[in-house]
Amino acid sequence: MPLNADAMLEHLRTRRSVREFASTPVERRVLGRLVTAAITAPSATNRQPWRFVVITDPASRERIASAVRVATEAIDRIVRTGPHAAEWGSYGDFFWQPLASAAAIIVPAVREPPDMLAGFLRSAGADPERFQLPSAMSPERCALGGAVMALQLQAHAEGLGTAWMAGPMVACAEVEAACGISRPWQMVGAIAVGYPIAVPVAPPRKSLEDVIFWIEEGQS
Repeated sequence: MPLNADAMLEHLRTRRSVREFASTPVERRVLGRLVTAAITAPSATNRQPWRFVVITDPASRERIASAVRVATEAIDRIVRTGPHAAEWGSYGDFFWQPLASAAAIIVPAVREPPDMLAGFLRSAGADPERFQLPSAMSPERCALGGAVMALQLQAHAEGLGTAWMAGPMVACAEVEAACGISRPWQMVGAIAVGYPIAVPVAPPRKSLEDVIFWIEEGQS
């Protein structure tokens, strides 16, 4: 039975990005449910342009976390010599530390096919550059974003914590190799998954007034 409206909003509001995990393993069937939730997401023309590599093997998880740490430390050594050392601070630790303690790492991958509409236009003798095409918004990556959010909400319902991280992209080649990801597939960050040690404090959110703009009847 679907959640009622208020319960759904509360579920969304209480989800957190978790970066510290207990050592408790996550059962394969539970991880399977997370991906089952992910693939309910909508996608352009139902292409379902996603794959999810789920890593629970300790050695493989260590290989991925180590690759991201090494790449981050190389960046760190450079940035700390420049004018933005204070801003950088310990920010880079977030690139790899959640992976190191996670019980599982899920690496989402996306495949972006040739633009079908652009092909239709070319076949009719037109230049696609003359038009504003939906491909400009990368519909495959938009769909993957929806899939990952569904995965994270399911994880929250399972009592798990997650963090979808862009930081691991600094070691993209190494992570893709560890996961067996090859073109035309591309990794899009990595998701740390596990049972949270503690529930993080809710971060500040912009107010509704800051983000919503109404165009109602009678307005122009």
